Amino acid sequence: MKAYFDPGGHLTDCAFDDLLHGEPDELARLEIAEHLAFCDYCTERYTERLCGDELLPAPDTLQPSVMRSIRQRARQLFINRYVAAGVAACLTMLLWLGGAFSVPSSSQTPDPFQNLTSFSQQFSEKTKEIGDRMTDGIQQFFHSFQLKGDTGNEKK
Repeated sequence: MKAYFDPGGHLTDCAFDDLLHGEPDELARLEIAEHLAFCDYCTERYTERLCGDELLPAPDTLQPSVMRSIRQRARQLFINRYVAAGVAACLTMLLWLGGAFSVPSSSQTPDPFQNLTSFSQQFSEKTKEIGDRMTDGIQQFFHSFQLKGDTGNEKK
């Protein structure tokens, strides 16, 4: 049997030659294939023998587009994390203001939905008030325009 591995554990030139010509038996081919699966050095040498050419380096024009997509993905991850934290903080405040975390001090069992109901009523009143203010402001803005036009048919 031929020596397909050198003392350093890498494939020899004889192993590559036999592999290219289909000479090794099934067991030797399996050993060579297993070694090529994890040894980058031998895989590179085998590829050079197969191609006979050097691999071309990646063009410089590829780098800006790759870096741009990496930066865009990093921005998306950053924004998503802050949005999730903001939603969690809003939900916590909503539950806190609604009385979900308060412990009743009286011996009577209070209605668990009373605090939530009063909070939702207050919230509804505030949003209605804000909506009315916005509507009034928009109406005042449009009423401030006076649409007077000169048609040219008027006599001076």
